[in-house]
Amino acid sequence: MKRYFSITSIGDDRPGIVAAVSEVIYKLGANIEDSSMTILKGQFAMILIVSMDDGLDKGGFRGLREALGLHITVEELDRAQLDEHVVPSGTPHIISAIGTDKPGIVYGLSKLLSSKGINITDMSTKVIPGEDTPVYTMVIEITVPAGIEIDKVEEELSELGRELSVDFSLREVEVLGL
Repeated sequence: MKRYFSITSIGDDRPGIVAAVSEVIYKLGANIEDSSMTILKGQFAMILIVSMDDGLDKGGFRGLREALGLHITVEELDRAQLDEHVVPSGTPHIISAIGTDKPGIVYGLSKLLSSKGINITDMSTKVIPGEDTPVYTMVIEITVPAGIEIDKVEEELSELGRELSVDFSLREVEVLGL
């Protein structure tokens, strides 16, 4: 029976981290099924969901911890919870934002989306140094459930943008047939 594991790796960024971690996973006979990786202020962060028929030998990562200075965790996921997990249905959209950096932008937007039952599926934010003030940028992928009036969401995004001095842009993602 297939078993699933989450593997997280965090540490100072350098070339070769993905190759080293994926080599261990490959040699252990696991398959990477889902992944997300990024660099935040020089810190590399990665989370993987892997599957395999047997247990995952956590000791296989010991050498990476020492050689690359990574903090690595390996946790088995509950198969029943995975089987019960339902991918949110709806229409994919992208929200982009740009404005003056200040606390509360992520909170304000995520609170608004949550109140509408809109799920955030991915988010990326950056602060870009500016001559006078830093500029905040954000790109969020969301899933908008059926029945949500997108015009009303756009109105509320505009209102929130005025409050936060941020320009929000919302657009539907075109899903092309294969």
